[in-house]
Amino acid sequence: MKYAVIDVGSNTVRLCIYKIKDGQLSLILNERVMARLGSKTENGALTDEGIEAACQALETLRIPLEKTGADSLHVFATAALRNITNSQEAVATISQRTGIDIEVLSGESEAILTFSGAGFDRTLETGILADVGGGSSEVIIIKNGKPVKTQSLPIGSLTAFVRFVGKRPALEEQIANLRQCVKDMISVSFEKEGSYNVLYGIGGAARGAYELEKLLDPSSGGAVSALELLLKRLLQDEKLAETSIQKASPERLDTALPGMAILCEIAKFFDCKRMEVCNGGVREGYLLQQIEKGKMHG
Repeated sequence: MKYAVIDVGSNTVRLCIYKIKDGQLSLILNERVMARLGSKTENGALTDEGIEAACQALETLRIPLEKTGADSLHVFATAALRNITNSQEAVATISQRTGIDIEVLSGESEAILTFSGAGFDRTLETGILADVGGGSSEVIIIKNGKPVKTQSLPIGSLTAFVRFVGKRPALEEQIANLRQCVKDMISVSFEKEGSYNVLYGIGGAARGAYELEKLLDPSSGGAVSALELLLKRLLQDEKLAETSIQKASPERLDTALPGMAILCEIAKFFDCKRMEVCNGGVREGYLLQQIEKGKMHG
């Protein structure tokens, strides 16, 4: 069986096709379109340009989907279509124009599915799970392999860039203001209660930070202290930041440093010492949920 999932995010619209064999998921196709829906809003609403970008992205991904083939297609959206004032209208218009039904996940559902997907290829021990997307950041406290508290923060790497930075290069003061905002958001939902040691990073921001570390500080071993120093170094050296991000993750020239800053602030709040990047996340969690629903209904 082959299953296709499309994730309509604030930065990218991504198609993943998986094969399931002996109960295990294996990724056979991963295609994306940089739609940047999180930057196409006005007064909190997705603009006509944003709706057009979403439609174009879905039509573009239809080509590799039809070429590869799949037994089923499941499409969901996160903050890109959740945190807008015209959510229902935008989803209805996109679905009508493309013929594709889209499920908009609540922040709580996204966090739960993120945890489920993150654990599909590894055992999650006590720590903090952080999925910094383009428009929101899911934060989950894990104790003894189980999620005990989840929260969706209404800020991600792209919305942070739009709100706090505006245009490159990102300035230290702008990133400091972003971090204070993230700290305030976390403080509303979580109490500071000791060290969690491990930050399990999910999504493009975590992968981008990992690639930058690998490029500029390969001996860091994922230490959060090294990540903090790297962020400071890149903020102080515009040329180094531009050339390094261009090499490590060129599609994240705008969002790499805001995303790294959000990760660092989450790690600081919970006193995490190292970051591990997970391969799985909300897409895998969502697919596993849909498969389970199919079994229950079948």
